[in-house]
Amino acid sequence: MKPVQQWCLSLIVTLGVGAFAMIAPRVSAADVVIHIGADIAPAPVPVVYHYVYYPDEEAYYVPETRIYWWSVGREWRSGSHVPDGIKLGTSVKLDVDDRDPWRHHDVVVKHYPRHKQEERRDDKR
Repeated sequence: MKPVQQWCLSLIVTLGVGAFAMIAPRVSAADVVIHIGADIAPAPVPVVYHYVYYPDEEAYYVPETRIYWWSVGREWRSGSHVPDGIKLGTSVKLDVDDRDPWRHHDVVVKHYPRHKQEERRDDKR
């Protein structure tokens, strides 16, 4: 190969590599997903838990386990029925991506505030 042809070939290869580098997508370490196994794993489906929430009494019912949850002071208690002092009224169906929504009760209360304009049960005890 003559020196001029060699120089032209080098120039073409260099320009081609440079052009490819400019159009190829950049991949950072955070963009790489490694799947172990032969098949590519599907995206995880979020788990949703179902509850019945009673805003006026700030109590929860778990239909699958038939258990109620209510607060006494700052502690949450559970049982197959609520104590006699709690009168359940209006309810809403609540689907949450957390197994224990009462642990994030402040978020639930923001979405479903109490209807009654009376003291909180916590304040009465």
